[in-house]
Amino acid sequence: MISWFIGGPLLYFALALFCFKTITTVLRFLRMPRHLRWDLYPVPHQGPEGSKYQKVDFGELKPHISLYHELKEMSQEMLFIKRAFIHNPKVWKGSFPLHMGLYLGVSWLVLLTVGAMLELNGIQVASTAATPVMLLYYLTLFTGIGSFVAGLYGSLVLLWLRTFDADLRFISDYVSFLNLALLICLFGTGLAAWGLADSSFAIIRQHVSGVLLLNPSAIPSPLSAASVLLFCLFLIYLPFSRMMHFVGKYFFYHNIMWDDEMMKGNRQMENDIAAYLDYRPTWSAPHILKGGSWGEQAGGGLPQEGEQK
Repeated sequence: MISWFIGGPLLYFALALFCFKTITTVLRFLRMPRHLRWDLYPVPHQGPEGSKYQKVDFGELKPHISLYHELKEMSQEMLFIKRAFIHNPKVWKGSFPLHMGLYLGVSWLVLLTVGAMLELNGIQVASTAATPVMLLYYLTLFTGIGSFVAGLYGSLVLLWLRTFDADLRFISDYVSFLNLALLICLFGTGLAAWGLADSSFAIIRQHVSGVLLLNPSAIPSPLSAASVLLFCLFLIYLPFSRMMHFVGKYFFYHNIMWDDEMMKGNRQMENDIAAYLDYRPTWSAPHILKGGSWGEQAGGGLPQEGEQK
């Protein structure tokens, strides 16, 4: 009964909540005020041409946009955690395998779903099947095992660093350790379920078939049931946690770091910037007019020395 609840109602609830919260978060990001742009160069979509400011009368020229170079930069950061490798290689040694474990885990779930759909149509996914299906079988094994091993290793390395490295320990709070503990349990139970109960992923693939048919059965293996339980808890927790940066990163790169669109002829941007002048600071400082908007701050109505602020 418990394993049926984990692999049925709880799993559906976790998937629905994850999708709902992720979509609403993206919509909230889209509705947020325009961020102060960094406008730092080089901007990847400029490609090898470099900064537009190097050109004469750049404002009159059609902007050069290279999707290839932008995707190249994004893929290097997403797949290989490029900035951590360059600026903090110590953390990269744990961060890279952890992220690779997550990516492989997503691939594993996709391949499991494809395999489940094939078996629902009478095609057995096994090592003795025809070549395309056999390839699917081994890819499922590779991504699943690789996900568990890489994710567990990366999580343990980061836990070690946050515990014993003086610099990281200073900036680590209980949430950081909670996130790593959840990931260790997630990857650890997945590895244990594979190694001790489901070496070919046949059990979990059969369960996915039932989930697709909206008729899930009880999970026969306690270890597999524990793995699914941790997966459900992870899905429920993820969109409310700091790990939601996987959504925020897109907006950070495109709307802050790489946004160099000119205001010329852009009525929406002009309206956005003009609206900022009506915002009122909620903090105080000697150079800030108490209660004044940013437009009033810029207008020179600053408090004189000795005046109450």
